Amino acid sequence: MNTKKSSTRRRYRIRSEAQAMLLIGLLTLCQGAAAAELSARELGDLSLDQLMNETVTSVSKKEESLFDAAAAVSVLSNDELRRGGAQTIADALRVVPGVNVGSVNASQWSISARGFNTLYANKLLVLVDGRAVYTPLFAGVYWDLQQTMLEDVDRIEVIRGPGATVWGANAVNGVINVVSRKAQDSQGGLLQVSGGNVQEASAGARYGGRIGEHTHYRVFAGYQGHADFPLSNGQDAGDRWESRQAGFRIDHELEAGSLLTWQADATGSDLDADSADGSNVNTIGRWTRQWSNGSSLEVQGYYDHSHRDEPQRGRNTVDTADLGLQHGFDLSARNALIWGLGYRHIAVTLDQTNPAIAVRGDDADLQIFSAFVQNEFTWIPDRLNLTTGIKVEHNDFTGVELQPSLRASFKPDQRQTLWSAVSRAARTPSVIEGGDQLAIAIGAPFTGPDGGLYVPTLVGNPELKSEILWAYELGYRVRPAERLSIDLASFYNRYRHLISFGAVQRLEPGTPVGTAEVPFNNSLSGETYGAETSVSYAATDHWRLITTYSWLVMNLDGPASSDRDSTEHSSPRNQASLRSSYDFAKRGSVDAQLRYVDSIQSVPAYITADLRLSYRLLKRLECSLVGQNLFDPQHPEQSTQFYAIGSEVPRGIYGNIAWSF
Repeated sequence: MNTKKSSTRRRYRIRSEAQAMLLIGLLTLCQGAAAAELSARELGDLSLDQLMNETVTSVSKKEESLFDAAAAVSVLSNDELRRGGAQTIADALRVVPGVNVGSVNASQWSISARGFNTLYANKLLVLVDGRAVYTPLFAGVYWDLQQTMLEDVDRIEVIRGPGATVWGANAVNGVINVVSRKAQDSQGGLLQVSGGNVQEASAGARYGGRIGEHTHYRVFAGYQGHADFPLSNGQDAGDRWESRQAGFRIDHELEAGSLLTWQADATGSDLDADSADGSNVNTIGRWTRQWSNGSSLEVQGYYDHSHRDEPQRGRNTVDTADLGLQHGFDLSARNALIWGLGYRHIAVTLDQTNPAIAVRGDDADLQIFSAFVQNEFTWIPDRLNLTTGIKVEHNDFTGVELQPSLRASFKPDQRQTLWSAVSRAARTPSVIEGGDQLAIAIGAPFTGPDGGLYVPTLVGNPELKSEILWAYELGYRVRPAERLSIDLASFYNRYRHLISFGAVQRLEPGTPVGTAEVPFNNSLSGETYGAETSVSYAATDHWRLITTYSWLVMNLDGPASSDRDSTEHSSPRNQASLRSSYDFAKRGSVDAQLRYVDSIQSVPAYITADLRLSYRLLKRLECSLVGQNLFDPQHPEQSTQFYAIGSEVPRGIYGNIAWSF
């Protein structure tokens, strides 16, 4: 008998037994607590009216009703996050129409909107309380470091489509903005603990209080431990990971309409896939002032320090300092203007840990200057609005970029909104693409015309242009009945100067092996088009159904030697979901969701389901049992990615206890 396989099975059996005992212990604690009698509290569902009238700020950097917004925007409320059962922001995004989420392995996700979805997806801007969390190395996101306590997230706003006019470069195919709750909205204490077979252990603690009459605060700390995902042969992938996070927020009301906020948090991740680790420390200061005449002023600054040590991909440190100002006021009763200025400094330090990824240039030191102005004109009060805007941005790779937009919304009546938009957005080259710092081996050695051996190697190209998108969107929202809401969005995107790589352009002899340089270039262009829909139906006062469908077509042009084919098939053509939220008692609820994702590249289509059963035993004690990916023991969600372990998503179950006091 194979000793290694026997040892693996024994270790898995012991771990499974321990996890089962933890689950039983959690449920036993819940059962014992039920003996106490306290007054029941209604579950905190938002009504359909509240959901449709929820305010969003990510579209135009000012508060507006979701129903009226001239953009394809979705909002995941705090209640939806809690009832969805997701443990990470990445998993919570799976139910948003038009957003593509695929697990590469236990700690890495590929997430994008409207196509171009890979581990290194670079056309989606992700913000946490206005702080950009993408890395300038590849313009993507280290999702394992975005582990804020979901209990303290007020909402997640998701824009599908360009948001560059107010947010700048890289807000090409969408914007995700995670908005935290104010300190005064999270007063008192919260303790939560969970355990299961995939999410092995999770614990979090938060306490909020006040200092004097005008100052509120909260502090929090959390831990998550995740088990290995399986390989296609059933063996452990060795990609288990754990994360720790802690932080605080202080809100001080200086006077009526004036708020001073200071917040900071730190996150650390240990990734056992290749003994890698990552960390992030950041702090934000913000002053906002609202006047009675409707004008407003905001000044925000943040500092972000990220460190990544991955033997497989190298070691890097990124320090970002950002300062922004925005001012909004009414030019007239029908004309509202908002403008802003911004400056960002980014310092990148690189160290080589893998011979296949050579550091051969100086560290990067980048600056970005920006200014934007946006004007909203009301042609017909409560009926027809027109919004024009432009952002001017200067970066060190391509110089000045102009990103204008034109949006219009028309309301035939209070139950309908028809909107359209035309936008230009740019994605500037990342450090890897536009700099001369790294040389990345991407294939096996071959024999050159001189008889020498050469390794095909990706290198940066200082002559790159920015990727350009012209986007055309049309949407419609309607409330045909009191309990029914329909949201439709369609789009046509035209891309040019897409960054890819082509054929070998230069041979650099070496001993014993030389380098065949494959520079990044603007070799691709093309189009995408599609549609997204979301239908919400409140069957009864205690039962809500939400169904979504997304359709996407990608057609790219470029040389066969580029990554044209893999990019074109990187995102599912069809996605659909059905969610049901039902309160079967004043204290109990059951939430279920069914998801279908079409095939991509070598990954077959799959359908799966999640289920959450919750019961509030005491007024402030809630117990829940969650099952995820229930239809299959395991399934793949993403094709093979450069310098990353590829594993499959297993069926998972965990129990959770949350106590607020």
